[in-house]
Amino acid sequence: MKPVKRIVLISALAATIFAAQVGLAFIPNVELVTLLFLLVALHLEPVDALLVSVVFAVLEALVWGLGDWVIGYLWIWPLWMSISVLFKKINGVNPDRWALLGGLFGLGFGFLFSLQHAVLYGVSMGIAYWIRGISFDIVHGISNYILILVCLVPMHRAFTTLMRRWEGKNGRHDENRGPRDNGGIR
Repeated sequence: MKPVKRIVLISALAATIFAAQVGLAFIPNVELVTLLFLLVALHLEPVDALLVSVVFAVLEALVWGLGDWVIGYLWIWPLWMSISVLFKKINGVNPDRWALLGGLFGLGFGFLFSLQHAVLYGVSMGIAYWIRGISFDIVHGISNYILILVCLVPMHRAFTTLMRRWEGKNGRHDENRGPRDNGGIR
């Protein structure tokens, strides 16, 4: 992919994910970010997927300001991208497996932040942060599970079609794939 086209794609995906997050901000800890990052990890090269998560974190900082949570976003979302890249050959586009993994990630999201708080502010602060947020982590995990289970396959098909068009393919038949293949993953 040409460098300018690659930069535009990474930026557009990060902005889209940011818009999706802002659109659901009125529901605490229910978000499409985990699912959308998963789709990005399934379709882009690992480095580009990581860059999308970093640009997303920078957008968050630019809009909402700097805070210790920005540090968390700069390592927790790339961690999710890395997990997704590592498991994509094992899981394929199996919604059951990804829903379980995404649910566990949502449950552990606050714990990951608590590790950061323990390093920055002390172990007792990290423990207090985690305990205070367990109810939010439960909602986050359950919502990730349901959203991935219900939305992964149709959104994967749509994303595959969009990526083929972006790459200049007609979206119907590629010399390396059969005419009825849904695109699989790279």
